[in-house]
Amino acid sequence: MYPIWHTRCFGPAVLRRSPNPTAAPPMHAPHLTASRFPHRPSPGRAAALLFAALSALPALRAQSAPAAADSVVTLEKFVASAKADDLYDVLPARESASLFGVSRPLIDTPRSITVIESSLTDLFSIRTVNDFVAVTAGSFTGNYFGVPGALDVRGERADNFFRGFRRIENRGNFPTPIASTDYTEIVKGPPPPIYGGGKVGGVLNFIPKTAKSKTAKFIEKPAGIASATFGSYGKKIGSLEYGAPFSLFGKKSGAYVFVQTEDSDSFYDNIYNENSLVQLAIDTQLTDSVLLEYGFMAQWSDLNQSLGWNRVTQRMIDTDGEYLAGRARLNLDTNGNGFLTPAEIGRYALEQFAFANPFPYGALSADQQAAFALDPATVRTVKLSHHTVQVEPIDFSRTDALTAYFDVTKSFADGMSLKNQSFYDYMNHTKYSSYGFTADYLAMVFENKTTLALSAKPTATSKLDGVFGVSWRYSDGDERESRGRGYQVLDRRDISAGPTGNDRFEGAHTGSGNVSYNWRQTGAFTDLGAFALVDLMFSEKLGFIASGRWDRYNAHTYGTDLGAVYDYANASDNALTYNASLSYKFDGLSPYVTHATSRYVELGQGGMIDRLNLAGSTWLQDSELTEGGLKGTLFKGKLFTSLAYYRQEKTAFNPTAGTFDTYKSKGFEAEARYAPTRSLSFTAAATWQRTDLQNPPFFLGVPPSALGLNPAQTYGGRFVAVGGLIGVKSPIQAPTPQRVFSLNGTYTSKQGWGASLGGTYVSSFYSGYLQQVKLPAYFVTRGALFYNRGPWSFRLNANNLLDERYYTPQFLFWDVFVSPSIGPTADLTVSYKW
Repeated sequence: MYPIWHTRCFGPAVLRRSPNPTAAPPMHAPHLTASRFPHRPSPGRAAALLFAALSALPALRAQSAPAAADSVVTLEKFVASAKADDLYDVLPARESASLFGVSRPLIDTPRSITVIESSLTDLFSIRTVNDFVAVTAGSFTGNYFGVPGALDVRGERADNFFRGFRRIENRGNFPTPIASTDYTEIVKGPPPPIYGGGKVGGVLNFIPKTAKSKTAKFIEKPAGIASATFGSYGKKIGSLEYGAPFSLFGKKSGAYVFVQTEDSDSFYDNIYNENSLVQLAIDTQLTDSVLLEYGFMAQWSDLNQSLGWNRVTQRMIDTDGEYLAGRARLNLDTNGNGFLTPAEIGRYALEQFAFANPFPYGALSADQQAAFALDPATVRTVKLSHHTVQVEPIDFSRTDALTAYFDVTKSFADGMSLKNQSFYDYMNHTKYSSYGFTADYLAMVFENKTTLALSAKPTATSKLDGVFGVSWRYSDGDERESRGRGYQVLDRRDISAGPTGNDRFEGAHTGSGNVSYNWRQTGAFTDLGAFALVDLMFSEKLGFIASGRWDRYNAHTYGTDLGAVYDYANASDNALTYNASLSYKFDGLSPYVTHATSRYVELGQGGMIDRLNLAGSTWLQDSELTEGGLKGTLFKGKLFTSLAYYRQEKTAFNPTAGTFDTYKSKGFEAEARYAPTRSLSFTAAATWQRTDLQNPPFFLGVPPSALGLNPAQTYGGRFVAVGGLIGVKSPIQAPTPQRVFSLNGTYTSKQGWGASLGGTYVSSFYSGYLQQVKLPAYFVTRGALFYNRGPWSFRLNANNLLDERYYTPQFLFWDVFVSPSIGPTADLTVSYKW
């Protein structure tokens, strides 16, 4: 069962029967018997938690006591030094230990990594992971159901980490929080061995705001920020952050709380976003050599998703919205309740396998021909607004998430340290879209890691750092989805006219019994790992890093196959990964070369392993990276540059098609940060990349026109296909842009006012693997005006200043859906600091 504190914060759990109690074998996973608590958070619970966090602040302030003068510094986030040349942390001055486990400046780190400080995210209005494209090379993310849950790096989805621990899978489930982070590390390529297995795309490591400065010293006195943001299309965001030193049982401590709430509408009609976040970080110096770090982050998200435009054709893109309108001719809502059910659509088989190209129209049954056809009386061409997307107010996507951590670090006089870290992550998510998809995910992760760090000087001109450790990770969950069976017929709806009972599909979440969760995976898995790293530096110039990891995985899943038949599968396997890097430093430049491998666990959208993958021994997949680069600091440290060339490869098993998908990528990345004076700074990022799928994929949706069919006769149904059977050749380029360039400049006057201006260029690329629609290149601009006076600051951010008309794809094996661009928007943020 869940611990008492979990129930108090999130409400009681209610027992639920397993899908087939008589057939299910014992599942030794304590969380699997608990059902979801109500998804819309109770105002009482939310208020109680906010009150508890905020009411603690006066007590902390009352206990505040000045610490020794040599152990405190002023919190840089609130008070800028008069001598600082880099007001917005443009230059990467922070050392990072996240990549290899040993602290290194970025110039000495032989991997491509970008560090983005919170001051920079505020300046450039980076509010979601999708916005990181403005400041980091190698990143670009399509509109994955309109929810910014994860970033695509080097053409692949990246993992989200929190303080060095991998979070539960978040592919468009809820917005990953940005505002509560002190800084974010974006690591390109597979995770380092200290992290364990992960995606080859990269790592987004979010470091929360704490009561310590960049130099790891406790803040001297209480400080806080209250902010309010108001913007276009009903954007409303309020936040409060407060940090204070205090004494905990006579021990020097510091606490930092961050609270944010948002209630916003959207540029897109019928899209809303309600989100609340509470984060608390506490540091306690237990003794001179023992440090405790602990805290939590709780998030409640309520929004809805959208695939954007359906029925997309090249002409629709070329004409900026010329849309083939028309409602389905045959009304399948026979009971007139406003929803379609499997019983109503069963005989019409709205999902058809395309076994040939061109596909013979006569191969459709008479019932299918009647159900697939649009009503000729309603078929016409209309102009679609960018505000119009496939969504309606009854759609929802609700998430309750909790992340907690507890670290104990013991430091020794000889440079050795011993750290034990515990990490907990929880997600409860339910979504429904009336085009025919319902999902219900419950997932939990617990991980404990112990790390020993050593430092020595074998000779007068060499230095040796070592990191050794063990970790144990436990994950369990329950994924339920309602899909297939002729559901999810996304082209059936005429979005220019809006939803009707003849294109609205009932969801499984209603509990009516009309629609079941026909896909379910319930299970648990563990990962016992051991890792080691050796970092050698000779004459402060030549560096060599070698690291490796061994993992022992054990997993079991009770779940369905593609025919909704339940069965049980379990498996165990070993995984070996390594990273080797060589670098040399001279005259402010540091060339390097790195080779890394990783084995990662194939997970579903709720973080579970598919039973078919376990049964077929395809649940562990391989990835490999070779990277060479050059980093440098020039002009007396005022310019930082990073260049990288990479080749990477990964495999993924597709249980729907029963085949492996192999991806090969290569690319060149360049980043530059320049702060020549206190008043002026620049950032630049450039990406040239290409990702190729080495085999024809399985398509979850094929446009009728790609099969030689008349869309007016077939938009009421859906076609799926194996790429090889419909003439798709391989290798085939992935639907990602080959070139992405970003440039930003900022000017700050001595009087406290300033401005920033920037833009991002994205080259033309195909919207899907079928390459039916090519999206045009675009250049989107952004800007900001700001003024700081005393404790007050005012910032006006604007996006898409020139009203660029462009489109982004969904990055699915479903051709084609695109989201139209968001027009010019602006928001004003007013902050008060004390």
